[in-house]
Amino acid sequence: MSRRAPLVLMYHGVDHVPADRDPHAMFVTPQAFRDQVEHLLEEGFVPLSERAYVEGRCSGSLPPRSVLITFDDGYVGVGEHALPVLESFGVPSVLYVPAALVGGCSDWLEPRHRHPLMTGEELRSVDRRGMAVGAHGTDHQDLTRVSGGELRRQTTGARRALGELLGRPVTSFAFPFGSHDARVRTAVRDAGYDTAFAVHEAAGGFAVGRVDVNAIDTMRTFRLKLHRLYPRARRVSGRVPAVRRVVHDLLGRAPRDPGVELAGRAGAR
Repeated sequence: MSRRAPLVLMYHGVDHVPADRDPHAMFVTPQAFRDQVEHLLEEGFVPLSERAYVEGRCSGSLPPRSVLITFDDGYVGVGEHALPVLESFGVPSVLYVPAALVGGCSDWLEPRHRHPLMTGEELRSVDRRGMAVGAHGTDHQDLTRVSGGELRRQTTGARRALGELLGRPVTSFAFPFGSHDARVRTAVRDAGYDTAFAVHEAAGGFAVGRVDVNAIDTMRTFRLKLHRLYPRARRVSGRVPAVRRVVHDLLGRAPRDPGVELAGRAGAR
């Protein structure tokens, strides 16, 4: 399997979360995440850091089978469960967080489905340990629906706030909900970011497509998602949701973790 552009994977949470608290299937179990990282390495994928990804795209010198692992939102379990796995294999990654919700919770979701987000101290720690922190707006709004002034707050303001928190420039951005248009992409570029990530709808270097990995993926579906033709197939099936459901039924779905409540801060918010 050859791949001209790097594979970019998108995760949200890595934790033990029961299905009734995770209806969007965002939380991959720690064991499933470990299995997926091991498989990437066994298949010869070369993990990239944020800097290597940006510099390699500019120079055109990236390995043909390279992968960038990203996480959206900044859930506590990513630091507790995903980072130790990545460290054990020497794999870098990028974590995208909403700047105004640091230390809060995912309050863009329904109350029962909210989960705690990392504190500033936790973000500084993961950033030092190879999980670079990038911007995900300020409070997880759909940026295609905000005014010009608010868009500057969500892009320039988020970059400034996170830069002050981390003590270094923040260089990449991920669109909340994957939503973007030409106006939003321009605002992100003008804010000084080097690149930005979308999900299924790609549009050049400031809306790079990513492959989502979620709680219902089995190793069989995960391997399918690594194929270079998957993003195109996903866009087509996304226009016909029934087709996607049939494919998942044929390939199987991972059993949802009966789980335990997220410890500590989960019940406090």
